[in-house]
Amino acid sequence: MLLARFLPAFFCSLFSAMLLPAVAAAQALAGQVLDLATQAPVVYVSIGVLHRPAGTVADAQGHFTLDVPAAYDQDSLRLALLGYAPLTVRVADFRQQLTQAGGRVLLRATPTPLAEVLVRPGTVTQRVIGNSMVSNTVSGGFKMNRLGSQLAQGLHLRRPATLEEVSFHVAECTYDSLFYRVNVYQVEHDVPTASLLPEPVYVRVRKGETKARFVADLRRFHLTVQGDIAVGLEMVKELGPGELRLSMSVLKGPIYIANQSAADWEKMRGFGLGIDATVTEYR
Repeated sequence: MLLARFLPAFFCSLFSAMLLPAVAAAQALAGQVLDLATQAPVVYVSIGVLHRPAGTVADAQGHFTLDVPAAYDQDSLRLALLGYAPLTVRVADFRQQLTQAGGRVLLRATPTPLAEVLVRPGTVTQRVIGNSMVSNTVSGGFKMNRLGSQLAQGLHLRRPATLEEVSFHVAECTYDSLFYRVNVYQVEHDVPTASLLPEPVYVRVRKGETKARFVADLRRFHLTVQGDIAVGLEMVKELGPGELRLSMSVLKGPIYIANQSAADWEKMRGFGLGIDATVTEYR
């Protein structure tokens, strides 16, 4: 019982500490992200200074505001969204470009084709990997509502498999509704790296619909995965007061944490989030 009471407080304290602002005297960068060809707003673009505690996500109209200290002017800032070519530019140059372009930032669409469906000989088995347990006693989540922050569960597949769906097991939700981006990364050298999804995937759930879990269906992508991957949620929209807490378990980790867009990942061992994946495995 002592362990059950201790773990939630420990996790939240650690995660909160990682999200605390580290710099002051910031200067605001503000603008709107648009599609280069259509001039339409590009929504929920991740924007951040690489390896620095300065990041955000553009809103549903492509607008963004990001406080960046002048001390970061020689660092690189990146704008990224699946389906678009990422834009990396020096902070000082980005300030100047925003002024010259009236706050408009253009991204070039580069659609990623869906993977071909491969027919493999042998045995096909569907199974669930990860943490399926539901616990209201031990839980963890986004303690601070910072745009671009991410939580992900590490998973391992010894054989090639098709990722069918991912589930998130809810311990507590006090929001009126949920809106998150679902991310799937390849993990290399203990760090989530390239996204494996061809386009952004979002989950929208009303408070009364969360029940014990919510699910993201990924079957349309025919996504083949193998080795170490990380599956998680990213905060891309202001949700108002409240919090989402997922079930947690001891030892079934690791958990990966990024405190905002373009931030470095932190790895937490010894705990696992209530995230699982249904896969079709080929033998």
